Order: sequence, then C-alpha cells, then structure tokens
Amino acid sequence: MAASTAVPNRITKPVNATKDDINPGRLYLAPALAIDPNNQLHVAAAMTELRTKTCFLMRSSDGGHTWVRPNSSPAPASYPFCNTNNRGSHQAQIAFGRNGNLYMAFPGWDAQDAGTRGNTSLIVSRSSDFGNTWTPVVAVDNRGKQNLDAQGIRPVGGIAVDAKSGSDDIVYVTYASRQTNAAAPNAAPNMTSLVVSTDGGRKYSAPVLLPVGAFTDQANRDRALTARTTIPAAPNATTTTVVAGSRAAEPNQVANFGGFEADVTVADEGTVYAAWPPATANITPGIPTGIVVSKSTDKGKTWTHTQAVPYAYTNDSFVKVAWTPGGGAQGTVHVFFPGIPRPEVAGYRETWTVHSTDGGKTFTAPAAINPGDGKLQSGQYYPDVAVAPNGRLDVTWYDTRTDPGYRSNEVYYAYSNDDGKTWSQATEISDQPIDRRLGVWSYNYDITTPPGIASADKFAVFGWDDTRNNDRTVTDNAALGGGAQDFYTVAAQFEAIGGGASKTAKLVVAGCVGLLAVGLVLLVVALAARSRNGAAPIGSGRAAKKAAPEQKPAKV
Repeated sequence: MAASTAVPNRITKPVNATKDDINPGRLYLAPALAIDPNNQLHVAAAMTELRTKTCFLMRSSDGGHTWVRPNSSPAPASYPFCNTNNRGSHQAQIAFGRNGNLYMAFPGWDAQDAGTRGNTSLIVSRSSDFGNTWTPVVAVDNRGKQNLDAQGIRPVGGIAVDAKSGSDDIVYVTYASRQTNAAAPNAAPNMTSLVVSTDGGRKYSAPVLLPVGAFTDQANRDRALTARTTIPAAPNATTTTVVAGSRAAEPNQVANFGGFEADVTVADEGTVYAAWPPATANITPGIPTGIVVSKSTDKGKTWTHTQAVPYAYTNDSFVKVAWTPGGGAQGTVHVFFPGIPRPEVAGYRETWTVHSTDGGKTFTAPAAINPGDGKLQSGQYYPDVAVAPNGRLDVTWYDTRTDPGYRSNEVYYAYSNDDGKTWSQATEISDQPIDRRLGVWSYNYDITTPPGIASADKFAVFGWDDTRNNDRTVTDNAALGGGAQDFYTVAAQFEAIGGGASKTAKLVVAGCVGLLAVGLVLLVVALAARSRNGAAPIGSGRAAKKAAPEQKPAKV
C-alpha cells in the first residue's frame, strides 16, 4: 500500500509501569490497553502476571506517564486464576463503555478446575469507578463439568462495547472453547464462541458458536477442504485413525469444523463484526488458514458469514479486526493478520490487511501495510489495532528487522488517517531491542502476547513486555521461566497533550522530561537532513534515538 509521509511529532520516553515490583522472578505479559473516549487521559491495562497466574488492572490518569494498581481485584474469589498458558493472545481483554464503565474479560479457574483435561470458565467484570471496585460475572460457568461435557476456554480473543445503542452498554466477548476430553478419531475442534450482554454486563447470553453457522453450508466446507495440498507431515506429528462410524471416517461434516478465537468490533450504528480463522479436527491434512468475518445487526441473535480471506498457506492464523467510520456509507471493516510472502523462508512475516466498505459483503485482496519492508525478510508478529475517536487507525506489531530470528524484537507502529487507503512510515516505538533469550518468549512456557495499543485523538499508547531489567540471577529457564519481565509503555504524540491550567495536563507535559526540547532539536536536525538526503523523520526508528540522550535501564 502507498505510504503517507506523516509521522507522530514525538515518541515519549519509555516508562517502566511495574517498577515497584522488585521480585527478581516477576513475569508480566504485555497488557491489553483501552482509553476512555470520554476522558482520553484515562488509560486502562489488563495485566497478567505468570508467577501468580492472575489477571488484574493497572491504570493511568495522565495518558500513560504514570501507573498504579488498584487494590480491588476484577476476579471473584472462587475463580482466582486466569493464566491458561496460551500463545499469541492477551490473557485478559479490556474495553470502556459509556459513562466511564470499564469491562474486563478473562478465563477463570481454581485448583479444582486445573489441568489440561479440566474446566475453565469465562469471567467478565465491570467497574464504574476506574477499577476501585469491581462487579464480576461468571459469563460461562464450566465448573464441575465431566467427561465430554468438560470444557476449556483458552483464550479470550476480544471484547467490544456498543455504547451508543439503547439505554445500556451492549458487551460482546469472543473466546475459543474446546471439549477437553474429546480425542481422535472423534476429537472436537476449537470452537469460535461469543457471548453477549444487553444490560451493561449484568448477565450474558448462552454461547453462540460461530463455526456452526458458517459451516452448515456444505459449500463452505468444500471450499476449505479443496484448498488443501499434500504436504509432508511434521516430525512426531500425531495422525488421525480412520475408524468406521467415527468423525474421522466422514471428514466433510459440520462437527469437524471449528475455529480459533475471534476478535470483535462494533460499528457506530450497532452492527457487530467478528473475524476468526477456521480450524478442523479429525481431518488430515488440516486446512490452510483463511479468515471468516461474521456479522450481526440484531445484537448477536443472528449472524451472516463471509469468507474475507481465502484459504492459503501464505496466511497466518492470528487475526485482529477494527471498524472506522469513513470509507463508505457503512464505514470500513478492517482485518489484520500476519502474512507469509515466502513460506520457504523461516520466520518471514509481514503485517497484511483486507478491508470492506460494503458492510462486510466483499473484501479487498490481502496487502501489506508497509510492503517496502518485505525485502528485509524479517518477521512481523502479532499485530494489534486500535481506532481513535477521530477515526485514526493505529496498528502495532513485534518486528525483527534489526536482528532477524526469534531471539530479539522491537515494537513498530503505523497509522492511517484515510481508512486504510494509505499508511504512515513504519515507526519504531520501543527504544531498544527486547532480549527474548530471557523471560518466556522463547523458552519454557513459550507464552507471547501482542504489544498493547490504545488510541486517543492526540496520541496513541503502547505497552509491551520487556526483559531489560533481568538481573540474570534466575538462570534455569526450564524450571523457573527465565527471570524478570516488566511492562513498559510509551506514547506516540500527534499534538501537545493538555495545556491550560489542568493539573493532569501539566503532569503529562512534565512527564516528557525534556522531550519537547529534544523534539525541537530533532525537528531542526531532521528537516535539514531530509532536505539533504531524505533521512528518517522524527520519531522514526534509530534516527531519533541517536539524537536523544541515552536512557539507562532502571535498577531493580
């Protein structure tokens, strides 16, 4: 896609939001982030700490410069744990509704539920006072289920709140569920699931299983099966035994089709869209990755399904979705996922997107949002997306262009002001590479979460898990998880934040610690440089960082 030349005016200095935790074995994952559209300095972070297996809230009242953890927990006492050791997804999802209402969704379990053959429930908690107190609801209760009724929820894929329709918030939560005791040749596929609350999160509907509706149509099943090609089995891969009368003996049936967790978004007029990659069980070889967009115009009661991305081995299965108000009479639906331009090159990924301007009926062909980076043959992993109230579309991802491979990455960002027609230059958000030889990215748990992102009109906030403060006293990765990971955050600012006599605004500006002066110097230097040789713009990658004073990691 064509790139626009604009970039954020400046990137603020990174903040260690978890600096008060001095446990050398602390393990924070990157959080999901949300900004209150009615108070855009209020930022909420849905946090996960792996040692304690808990999810909780951290919050900022000054645009992400300072963070606190309220004492109240969003988890009910009988479901204290949330971590489900899932790769590539936030353990908890978070969103604001009207009047400052805050909703947080996450898996819930206790010791009696634990185990790969056990049960995990879905908790959705609501706060009306920015996390000081919570009212949790067990939206899906799997406790005590036995045999083939046992069900695990892993992970929660997304949460979206319709704060404009009706008299109360309408809350949508998507997740992946599975019958944990079902096995080949009658295994159950992962099932893309969704629950809805139409009364502000007080009670939730029975789960809606989106693949059942999508794959009742045999043409959709045929499309998935005919997209397969014969590929060599992976070493030590399990095979499905064909037993007469089993699901494996009849591959082309609805019971063998499911999907991974969906992401979800809501249009201004209340239409809800969920994007998800299909999955199968008892079918060998499995189907290549495609993406389905499900749509409801009646608050989740009925759904239609569109194949947004055709099945192909060049698609990866991590999916995010967003809606922007421009682009067409029904706005624009955007889907993002990692694309694999050359499957033969290990670890090579680009951030791809498709979009629809006719309410999800048809979608464009996949395209990279920064195709110029394709020649690097590096990895772009786990995109995350947010939309500012003014319609700016923000996308972030982990990137390995500095050190191709899996052991180091950075956080990059691009945005669009024209509903995804053009994109800004990819800008490096993190100030230094993240060493993934430490922590849990590559070793032991192999747990990864996307970088968090939340958008306001004047800025976007980013959060990621960072191992820079690892004192390396924890050396046994296999036993202990590799030592410390902290939660870091920065903001990309498009305009000066605050102003006037506001105390909060002064805190934000003061928190930049000289960045305004640095930004002015960089502006002069960058303009002069660009006039000579087209050097990188302000805030773009290392050009800005070399001019700025070096920031040393905090001692913990």
